[in-house]
This record gives sequence, structure tokens and C-alpha cells, in this order.
Amino acid sequence: MLTFRLDKRPYQVPGSWAELTAAQFFAAAPHLTTDSVAARLAVLRAWCPRLRTKDLRRLTADQLWDLLTLVGWAWRQEPDTAGVREFAYQGRTYQLPEPNLLDAVAIEYATAQVFFHQFTHPQRPQAAALDQLVATLCRPARVDLVHVRELPEWDGQTREKYNGKLAEGRAKELADAPLGVKIVVLHHFLHAQRFIHRAYHDLFKKVEVPTGPHAPKPKHSDGTEMLELLAEVAESGLYGTYEQVAHTSLHTVLFNLAKKARRRREAEKE
Repeated sequence: MLTFRLDKRPYQVPGSWAELTAAQFFAAAPHLTTDSVAARLAVLRAWCPRLRTKDLRRLTADQLWDLLTLVGWAWRQEPDTAGVREFAYQGRTYQLPEPNLLDAVAIEYATAQVFFHQFTHPQRPQAAALDQLVATLCRPARVDLVHVRELPEWDGQTREKYNGKLAEGRAKELADAPLGVKIVVLHHFLHAQRFIHRAYHDLFKKVEVPTGPHAPKPKHSDGTEMLELLAEVAESGLYGTYEQVAHTSLHTVLFNLAKKARRRREAEKE
């Protein structure tokens, strides 16, 4: 924690993402898109609620900037959401997936990809898709958790089984949830997405596209590539039916798909 003094009284603010509580993360998230005096002041007040307005008004511009410098690291470092485990909204507690989606199943990542691409579409972004992304990844604890975690066949899942219809209904409920919560979940997904693309780079190698004045205009992905891969895996029968494939561990599926892609690429070179 970082300590500063005003009128001989000590105050503290977090000095890293690991020192943030979930509530502090949610409060700061909407202000992290732009680094400005107003944004830093909002974050400072969120992280140090003991600071009074009258105390800040007595500061000179230099003194105020020194305080705002204490929270500047939040704009220089990539947000780390590993410490955020859950959030509560309208009487329901939603659990975030583990960092890097280590406890996710294939279908929830494939579905989240579709909603992510809808939300980030360069021409027609769909704001409601962010609510669907949150509802896809964040679910209440499974009701049989206390019993099932004692069983040898427990797969490590603490969230209830992914259900697209349930997620659709909850997305509507989450429409008015705090923006900070949605941004934190989005960062959680983005971090996992980057990890997945690095870890399974053989599967996600970029295809070279023609360039030049007569080259076709690149199309924006609709995010369905992963769903198509799951259908192909189901056709191979490696993990059983489509339903079984869909609820297989995401990283198990990706590992084997990346291995097959690498072997196929190596065979083409021979």
C-alpha cells in the first residue's frame, strides 16, 4: 500500500492490482479508459474514501498532482483481475471464471467469443452483447457444490453448468448492473483471450491476406470460428456427442486442436 499524509494524518491507497478489493476495482474500472485529472481524482476518491472534499480544496495544484501521481500506475499497468472472484447483484452472487478461464468449458468460451465480437463490431457495436458476455462467463455457485466436491469424479467446476437459455435471461437482468462490474469482467475475458492465443498459437496462427489496391476488403469476424471448431470435433467423435464436446474443459479441447494443427502444418512442409 502507498501511504501519504495530509495535516499529519496518514492515508493509504493501493499500489498494485493485487492490493485492490473487488469493490475498489469495480469503482475504478469506468474511469480507467482515459488518463485525466478528473479520472485520477475519481479513482483516488474511490480508493481512499476517508479523503474529504474540504481537505482536497486546501491543496495547491502541485500538492494535488502529487496525490494523483500515486494512482497513476493504474493507467500504466494492464488490469489484473485475478483477485476478483465474484460480484453480487439483485440478490444473486455471480462467480467469475478462474483466471485464463482454467475452469471454463468449450461452449462458454465459444459463445463468449460471439458476444465479444458483437460488442466490439467496428460499424455496428451491440451494447447488449456485453451483458450477454457477462452472463455467459459469470454464474452462481452450483447448488450441489458441497456434496459434489467430495466425489472422485468432480471436475473442479464451482459455477453452475453453463446454460444458454439461463444466460439469456440473466443478461437482461444484468442490463442495469454497475458499469464497473461489466468492465472488470470484460478485462478478465480479454486477459484470458490473450493467454489462449499465446498458449495455443499453432491453432490461432494468422492467415496471410493479400494487400494492395485491388485486394479484397478484410471482413470483420463474427466470432463463430470456435463454434465451428467444436462442431468439427464433435464430428470426429473424439469427445463424444456435440453436447459432450461443448462441456469438455476448454483447455483440453484447445490443447488437442493446437497439437493437430501443428502436426498438419509440419506434414505439409515435408
